[in-house]
Amino acid sequence: MLPFELHTPTRLYFGAQFGPKFAQQVAASAKNVLIVTGGGSVERLGYLDQVKAHLDQAGVRWHHERGVEPNPHAATVNRIAAIGLEQGAEAVLAVGGGSVMDASKAIAGLIANRETDIWEFVVGGPRRGQLIASLPVFCVPTTAATASEVTPYSVISHPPVKGKSPVTSPNFKPVASWLNPEFTLDVPLETTRDGASDILSHVFENHLLGGNASPLADAVSEGVMKVVMDALPAVTADLRDTAARARLMWASTVALNGYPTAGRQPAAFILHNIEHAMSGVNPDLAHGRGLAVLYPAYFRWMWDAGRARDRFARLGRVLFGLHGSDEAAGDGFLARFNDWLDANGLYQSAPSVGVTREVYGQVADYAVRIYGDGTQIPALGPVMRDDMVTILTMTERQTPRA
Repeated sequence: MLPFELHTPTRLYFGAQFGPKFAQQVAASAKNVLIVTGGGSVERLGYLDQVKAHLDQAGVRWHHERGVEPNPHAATVNRIAAIGLEQGAEAVLAVGGGSVMDASKAIAGLIANRETDIWEFVVGGPRRGQLIASLPVFCVPTTAATASEVTPYSVISHPPVKGKSPVTSPNFKPVASWLNPEFTLDVPLETTRDGASDILSHVFENHLLGGNASPLADAVSEGVMKVVMDALPAVTADLRDTAARARLMWASTVALNGYPTAGRQPAAFILHNIEHAMSGVNPDLAHGRGLAVLYPAYFRWMWDAGRARDRFARLGRVLFGLHGSDEAAGDGFLARFNDWLDANGLYQSAPSVGVTREVYGQVADYAVRIYGDGTQIPALGPVMRDDMVTILTMTERQTPRA
């Protein structure tokens, strides 16, 4: 195994019964909390009322701001942070999906540093890496997807420049998160599918590129993959299957809690790099959907380039029980995983999600500029700007068959 550093400070409460304990944890850090939500579903479904009631019982004052978009906009983050500063917020509590949690971290950073524009601090921005301090962050996720409830990452969009980029601080890691699977029961099927795709991407990225040095990291990553690939069809059959929803939620958290990468070689997140650029040109594109579009073409491109073939073969054997040579198992994995994507409504092309051939070059240029050296990003060898255009073009062969 390779040396690694791991810090997992977030206290997790998993289960419907932990609302009061979670609120007490919030009260231990702050008496005046800014609650941040999205478009209104957590209010309509009564989830927010539950959270507020627990906070009231714990003696926590709160101010609520709504309106965070999917792929949260920098302008929205800036607006809510200004209100939180004016309200004297001592902590930020996210109730919602990954976008709400990401926005809440950025808001907490702006308030703590008394800054006004989050876009200056993203990767590629003039003040990258300088937003260090943060108010305490607390999360109540209502989707299984991003694992933002345990990570130091916040991904922000800025439509005026067609950009999407992360801002990171170790202090963004939430103090505590309440994972209540019952809060995911009303997530629509398409959003659930997008979330499952996102979960898989978090373990695929490093599993393929990080090498063979950490067998335990392999086992954890592959366990997450198996759970997601089994649970999504179960949820598709019954959207209110609480047990399957719970498995997806826990898989989401584990996928980015640090254990799936511990002891491996750090690796670029190529899928995420390209998808962030795709969402930059189409802010309405769900992150997980964009990743699903990329899987078949990116995997095939890597395979044809002779990269990570032993890792693809391992996935064929572990996930699909394939036998024979690495050639047979690896190529078989590509085919079987495409079948799984198709059966679960996740097999489609870039143009079908609003990323057309006319913008492929723009997407690739943004990806290599923000996440690479301006010409390429390393993935067991360079992935050049034109390679990304090729991958996007390859998605055009992906037509749903199911």
